[in-house]
Amino acid sequence: MLDETRRNVWVGLFVLAGVGALGALVLLFGQAPTTFFQGRTYEIKAHFDQVADIRPGNLVTARGITIGRVSSVDLRDPSRFDAGVEVSLAIDKRYRIPTGSSALTTEKVIGQGRPPIEILPGPADAVALEDGATIQGKVRGGLESLFPGAVVQSLETAAVQIGSAAEALTPVLREMETLMRQRSPAVVDAGAEQGNVSSAVARLDASLKHFNEVLGDPTVKSQLRETVSNLYEMTERGKKVMGDVEAAATDGKALMSDMKNLVARADTSLQNIDQRVNEIGRGTTDALGKASNFFDELHTVSKPVTSGEGNLGRLFMDARLYDSLLITTDRMAMAIEELRLLIAEWRQGRVKIAL
Repeated sequence: MLDETRRNVWVGLFVLAGVGALGALVLLFGQAPTTFFQGRTYEIKAHFDQVADIRPGNLVTARGITIGRVSSVDLRDPSRFDAGVEVSLAIDKRYRIPTGSSALTTEKVIGQGRPPIEILPGPADAVALEDGATIQGKVRGGLESLFPGAVVQSLETAAVQIGSAAEALTPVLREMETLMRQRSPAVVDAGAEQGNVSSAVARLDASLKHFNEVLGDPTVKSQLRETVSNLYEMTERGKKVMGDVEAAATDGKALMSDMKNLVARADTSLQNIDQRVNEIGRGTTDALGKASNFFDELHTVSKPVTSGEGNLGRLFMDARLYDSLLITTDRMAMAIEELRLLIAEWRQGRVKIAL
């Protein structure tokens, strides 16, 4: 009997503890804190364009510290849905919110419970808001809470650019679809539609089939063998002709070498001829000098003769002998002049001397 009484006592204590815990949860997470401790809070109204997952009882924080709770959520004007939402915040009187503050909340993300409303305080030296004052609220997207704003902006820009690129590529893809659409060559030949890649591939396939059929003909195969054999024979002949051409080129080189040697020998012969002519010129000059000396001596000897002294004088005084000597002298002078002119013309290349 005693054991049963003890057991009942423990069960009663456990039930009381459960009821107490439930009451504590109701006070902490329900509307009870805003009503039960109403005398210790003052009200601030936050205006939002729209709210997501904001319910009475959501926490109100500032710098990560809980300073109040959401007491109510309703439309600013029940007759107009575009007027926005008014959220009443029950703020603990210990905390004063400066003028110029704003409210920020975040959309619910996977794994997140009821998002709090964060107060972004205004200037520190500003006047504190009175009971019933209004501040502006903003709802931040779920991605902005997980990623920095620059990353989100980059993603949004990339999404816009991808959309623009997709829009620009749409006409190209349509053209490609038109080009790749199945179309037979018969329809194209009939003029019903324009040719595309499909018709071109079909024509190529038909041509290859026809080419295969032609090559498969035994007669064509035999002719191809003969053609290949003829090409091989022509190649061999070409090799032989090239060998003959190389031999002829070798002979031509030898001929050119002989011609060079001949020209060298001819040049040597011309140099020898020039040397001989120079020697003849020098001999002729010496002979003319000697002839001049001879005539001087002859003049000396001829003085007594011209005076008519002796037999020689009487001989040379004869007019007929004088005329004969005069003619001989003129002819000798003409011969020397002609020889001089001949030597000059040979040096100028006008006269060729055969060896």
